[in-house]
Amino acid sequence: MKKISVISTVLNEESNIQRFVESIINQTRKPEEIIVVDGGSKDKTFEILKKFARKYNQIKVFQQKGINISEGRNFAISKAKNNVIVGCDAGTEYKQNWIEELLKNFNSKISFGQTIAFGDNEFQKILARKMKQRFGSSRNIIFMKKIWKEVGGYPEDLDIAEDTIFNEKIKQRGYDIKEIKSAIGYWKVREDIKKVRIQFYNYGFWDALAYKKYKLLPIKHKIAVIGLIFLLPFYPVLWIFSRMSVSNKIEFAKRFSYLKGFLKGFLKGFFVRLR
Repeated sequence: MKKISVISTVLNEESNIQRFVESIINQTRKPEEIIVVDGGSKDKTFEILKKFARKYNQIKVFQQKGINISEGRNFAISKAKNNVIVGCDAGTEYKQNWIEELLKNFNSKISFGQTIAFGDNEFQKILARKMKQRFGSSRNIIFMKKIWKEVGGYPEDLDIAEDTIFNEKIKQRGYDIKEIKSAIGYWKVREDIKKVRIQFYNYGFWDALAYKKYKLLPIKHKIAVIGLIFLLPFYPVLWIFSRMSVSNKIEFAKRFSYLKGFLKGFLKGFFVRLR
């Protein structure tokens, strides 16, 4: 039987950290090791994690103040004792058979489970329907530790888009990447339109910086940016159209916030100092 290390990095997740951890420890297939790295939370996240660690021997928690997501993931993986790594993120709750399904269908290289968006209020439910079920996110991934070493880990100079570059580096080496639809995590979406704008602006900005440095942006991202640029002359009409419903407003915010972020990152990326 393969022994696994589940890893995650968290920051200021007090409101959902308990549900997240419980969804991991209550799996039908228990992980041999759970490593959680806190990036310096200002709330009670780290205190809650330490309580879990005192109760469950397989949980190990660390605090590394000021680290980004990549640095947290790399630190956690470096501490892992096992060769099979399972990545997950706070803000996500996992089906009880999640690890069991990952292991049962793992191709012994790298595989991704399915992440499904959900929400509580009406705005979130509309937004969730617009967020495609995702494969390729490091919030639902299983891979061999040797592959992580081979690609140099997650890129620590990126705050966002780090898993995109990680995935593209793996693809460049010819590894077969498998999708496991039965390994499901539920990811709660943003609560309001302001947070959606910030989220997609950051996606665009860091995608642009990642592309400028690594030249590895997936083709679907490039096509999306080109398409959005062609839509710019229609911005006033689309803005008026977006006022007609919450659904239209969300779609407008997603697309043009991403484009605004991407263009800023692309045009100013040469002058932005990456961490």
